[in-house]
Amino acid sequence: MRTLVLNAGYEPLAVVSFKRALVLVMNDKATVVEHIDGQPVWGTDASYDRPAVILLTRYVRVPGGRRVPVTRRGVLRRDAHRCGYCGASASTIDHVLPRS
Repeated sequence: MRTLVLNAGYEPLAVVSFKRALVLVMNDKATVVEHIDGQPVWGTDASYDRPAVILLTRYVRVPGGRRVPVTRRGVLRRDAHRCGYCGASASTIDHVLPRS
């Protein structure tokens, strides 16, 4: 069983196993938004609903991906020093020479 994890702002963050989701709920780090009927999970002191969707109680800031700057050096690094047209090794951006 998989569980959808929503950020405090209701943005989807990840899909985790229901065991991980249940641990987050038991530690009061998340609340159950949607659960699966008829399949409770029995604990030592109580029974818990099997979560299908959980909502984190605190907002988690998702870091943005590292972006390569748009410079000549950055474009070469992004393309692994390969020509975008022919795929050959390129040492400059102007690898393709125009016919005219």
